[in-house]
Amino acid sequence: MTNSKWTKGIISAIALIVTLSGCQSGGSDQKTSGTQESQNDPSGQTAVSGKVLDKKIEVNVYMRPRTESVESNDLPWMKPIVEKTNVYFKWLKAPNDDKDYIEKFNLTLAGGDLPDMMEATPDLLNKGGENGAFEPLNKLIDQYMPNFKKVMEKNPQILKDIKSDDGNIYFFPQISAVKTINLQIVRQDWLDKVGMKAPTTTDELYEVLKAFKEKDPNGNGKNDEIPFTTRNKLKGLLALVEPFGVSFEEDFYVENGQVKYTYTNPKLKDALAFAAKLYREGLIDKEYITNDQKVWESRFTNQQSGITFDSFPRIEYLEKLVAKAEPKVNMIGIPPLKGPSGDAYTKSQQTLIKNGFAISSKSKYKVELAKMHDWFYSEEGQLAMNFGKLGETYTMDNNQPKYTDLIMKDPNKSPLIKMYELGHREFAYQWDIRYENAMVTPKIEKIRDSITPFIKDKYPVALSFKQAERDVLNSKFAEITTYKDEMVNKFIMGAEPLDKFDAYVKNIEKIGLDSVLKIQQAAYERYTKR
Repeated sequence: MTNSKWTKGIISAIALIVTLSGCQSGGSDQKTSGTQESQNDPSGQTAVSGKVLDKKIEVNVYMRPRTESVESNDLPWMKPIVEKTNVYFKWLKAPNDDKDYIEKFNLTLAGGDLPDMMEATPDLLNKGGENGAFEPLNKLIDQYMPNFKKVMEKNPQILKDIKSDDGNIYFFPQISAVKTINLQIVRQDWLDKVGMKAPTTTDELYEVLKAFKEKDPNGNGKNDEIPFTTRNKLKGLLALVEPFGVSFEEDFYVENGQVKYTYTNPKLKDALAFAAKLYREGLIDKEYITNDQKVWESRFTNQQSGITFDSFPRIEYLEKLVAKAEPKVNMIGIPPLKGPSGDAYTKSQQTLIKNGFAISSKSKYKVELAKMHDWFYSEEGQLAMNFGKLGETYTMDNNQPKYTDLIMKDPNKSPLIKMYELGHREFAYQWDIRYENAMVTPKIEKIRDSITPFIKDKYPVALSFKQAERDVLNSKFAEITTYKDEMVNKFIMGAEPLDKFDAYVKNIEKIGLDSVLKIQQAAYERYTKR
């Protein structure tokens, strides 16, 4: 297809969605018109003042917090963004834990008194949009967001992943630049002390964990090692189960065109048996289900743990933490393990669309927020979102952004953590591969890229559901999930014997798995036809 035909196709798709959205609540010009100042500039370009908006506004926002940073408009990263856009943020208190965050998100929606902007997964935002809580963005995009339209023209998959089945767009997306996210992080210096190489199979991992447990790699003469730890609860054990052909990264998977449920997959039984064996022998953290970030960090700073499963920038972060106690620490990242089937892979990945931000249908700043987001997707905005303030957090070298020593040479913090500390926030914008490369050392970049060939696409996160389908999911699937969470952890901890796995599967089927799978199948087929 030629570029002209390709571009026309995308523009036509957006035009169709705009037409459809005119029938939706909030789709009229009257409802989406913000202040008089906004209505006078439908181009989406910079206002007369040189700022995105001529008038200062303050908006309430519910978004994921960063444990490494306070939320402030005055931090070095945020201040120039706020000054350029004239949008000041008032952050609502949000939990760090994923489950708690979603619960509060849903409670806020149910309460009806919504902040101007809310961050969540595509599914949750589409659900809120279809129920009238969030504004259909189609006309706002068409009238005020030329930069965002250019982004979608360059990658049509973005439109497919953000469009609801009712034809509307309800959120502005966070767009990834790389796929690798999590991997096993191992203390190479501990491997050296026990005379072993990095594991490549589940059997080798078992032997390494036993050596870490029994051979005193921290050298304190005590049997106090907790070889494997995590801060990510059940998902933190992902590296232990994926070698058996099942992944905690997806509730559902597709096999020969049929949608199936991960937690009734027969392969899960062997995966849980392996995890249970490690737990029983004290090779994985017995508090994995309750560990928070502070406990997780303490496992390393107290020289108790030698392996974890976490995001690749945490390699350097942990290395700097541990170096205070052991200057010779050497953290590495290793590829996914081979299991009984011999297949090494991971479904832990940054999907093209990470999360997104929706605008409340009751916000009086709809146009202003559309303009702000369009600037986020502009070249200038993306530099600011990805790199911060020119001259302070980055410089331009041969027309390429380069982080300053303030970011790259903090003796106690990795570049990513330093960025968070200075106010870097993950709003809706396009991640820059130069940001991904520049925030890590060559060592980390090499490790990150070594994982990419092992990544398999996971079940789509951008499915959309009709209200009748959501009603079933909200009842039956919620009950299934609660039961599954309880039983999977009981199997791992030994509170339930694995010979009850078949009975566990039957109980899930009795709750209503078949109806859930039919809904997922229908939604999946609609998605593939977008």
